[in-house]
Amino acid sequence: MRTSGILGFLLVFSSLSTSTTGADDEAPNVMTLDGEISGIREESTKGNIFYSYRSIPFAKPPLGELRFKDPESGNVWLGIKDGTKYPPACQQIDHFSQREGTLKVFGDEDCLYLNVYTSKPNEVLGRLPVMVFIHGGGFVFGSSAEYPPHALMNHDIVLVTIQYRLGILGFLSTEDEEAPGNLGLKDQTLALKWIQKNIHKFGGEPLEMTLFGNSAGAASVHYQILTPMSIGLFKRAILMSGSALCPWSTGGAFLEVAEVIGKHFNCSSEGGNKGLISCLQKIPMKDVTALQQQFIQWFLSPFIFAPRIDNDYIPKAPELLMKEKRHKRMDIMTGVTTHEGGLIVIPMYADERLRSSLLLNFPYIGPVTLEFSENDISPLNQTIRIFDYYTGGVDLEAKDADNLTRLYSDRYFNIGHDWTSIHHAENVRRYGKKVYRYEFTYRGQRSLNDMYDIEIGKDYVSHADDLFYFFNGGPLWTPLEREDDLKMRDIMTTLWTNFAIHGNPTPDDSLGFEWEPVPEEGLPHLNIKLEPTMEEDNRAEVRDFWASLPLEQNFILHKEKVSNVVITPHEENKESSPKKEIPPEDKKASSKEEIPQEEANKEKVEEQEATKTDDQETQIEEPTTTEGGKDEL
Repeated sequence: MRTSGILGFLLVFSSLSTSTTGADDEAPNVMTLDGEISGIREESTKGNIFYSYRSIPFAKPPLGELRFKDPESGNVWLGIKDGTKYPPACQQIDHFSQREGTLKVFGDEDCLYLNVYTSKPNEVLGRLPVMVFIHGGGFVFGSSAEYPPHALMNHDIVLVTIQYRLGILGFLSTEDEEAPGNLGLKDQTLALKWIQKNIHKFGGEPLEMTLFGNSAGAASVHYQILTPMSIGLFKRAILMSGSALCPWSTGGAFLEVAEVIGKHFNCSSEGGNKGLISCLQKIPMKDVTALQQQFIQWFLSPFIFAPRIDNDYIPKAPELLMKEKRHKRMDIMTGVTTHEGGLIVIPMYADERLRSSLLLNFPYIGPVTLEFSENDISPLNQTIRIFDYYTGGVDLEAKDADNLTRLYSDRYFNIGHDWTSIHHAENVRRYGKKVYRYEFTYRGQRSLNDMYDIEIGKDYVSHADDLFYFFNGGPLWTPLEREDDLKMRDIMTTLWTNFAIHGNPTPDDSLGFEWEPVPEEGLPHLNIKLEPTMEEDNRAEVRDFWASLPLEQNFILHKEKVSNVVITPHEENKESSPKKEIPPEDKKASSKEEIPQEEANKEKVEEQEATKTDDQETQIEEPTTTEGGKDEL
């Protein structure tokens, strides 16, 4: 009788499953815990059938009194919600319009939605591993619609892409309960909670969830590893060209920035922070978002609107959390592209105003481009030292492009990834967890550099170029055509999905190579090319150079490696960091700025070089750290 009972259950289940699926060319509706949603039937790049459920709300719309507040769950709906269209992007400035010297704001405040792609909606048996993608964009732009699923859906996974508040909406803070900040990260965490509770309805296994993201999305993934607020929500993580140890991943001067914004909109200071936020909640959001541009001093820098060490969601500086082993113990993959710094260098040579502005105002703009924290010692002196190490000066001629690319690759991405790999591997090895490192070196037909009509960097494998092999099509990722590119897509998607499924990117010999994890000694990585190979650490010397600089991060992670500091006249009686205020108009890279003459440029560089003397070396004291991390040091 027991056997017949089980058989009866399976027959009933089969009947229910068939009734919800409907016609072969239709997507079955899915009943989530919040309501029922429709979808559409699609095909992967290899013809596999899957179903897309878009614009699923995971939080109440953060409007009115919920603007600048923590996200709230409970967005229940009646009837069948249309899941066939992508959600509006979270409000942001159009990055491409900025390149053209204009300012366009688009998107919506009501943007907290996610998309689910699955081949097994409503199936109870044989649930699939889940991969959740967090998009990048410097915490100020990006959307889920930019990342279509068709390449990844060649594999047996459930894919989820999420959105989160950006820029001022996502990261403004008064450093108290009125506007605690980190709202973009908290949106991500709430999305993960929704996914864990509902993904089984889409045929996904909630206990087999892997987070992955690129750039600011990768830093976000790292913050999800570090925060105590997401414990138990995912099992593995992939950091692609970003980490919480990268210098742009943490903001600063939050209260000062909030006050500047309030003053701009004539918000009275009489009501304190509560009055300030109440006032800003009533301002048209497009006007508030447009103000972000006033904080940009050069290209994308500084990264003002970014995560905050708040003693709660992020209890300490990321460096301290890693040093103290206060993070989730899990397998991770982490890596970079060969020419990450092309993100900075190629636009600089494509737009003469950027290059000239950096030369003309080097004592001010130079440190800004390197994203020093408010507690790094002698930023200008360190900037000169860094430029000397990589290029032998600050000429910024075309011949320096490759060396400058190495400089910004290391500063923005490589060094942060290295320290992340080293400390995470040390911290989780005893628990049987592994770290897999990679460098993506393959230059295919497509590159984001193609939007710039210059020869410099034409052969670069630049920041985010690896995404062409995961997200085929859409507004950014031109479909692949060449046979080698299609082969690379298969390699990349297989490695990533293998990791999500098995916890090992090469669980067997089907790819013809083995990706070895970081051992106790050494820091090897997989060189991802058409024939991938393991290679030894190639950045030890460069890492030692960066470790010797008197940066806040170095004092936390390895203070014994920090060397003495040379203080130049530029640094004596140094005023507050440029991050603390809207910069003077004459120091910004304005679209109206005249291109300075070469003689003026050389004069500035010679003047700055003349400040470097051998007899100005002083011993420095180590900064005092508290539980507040970067905001408190």
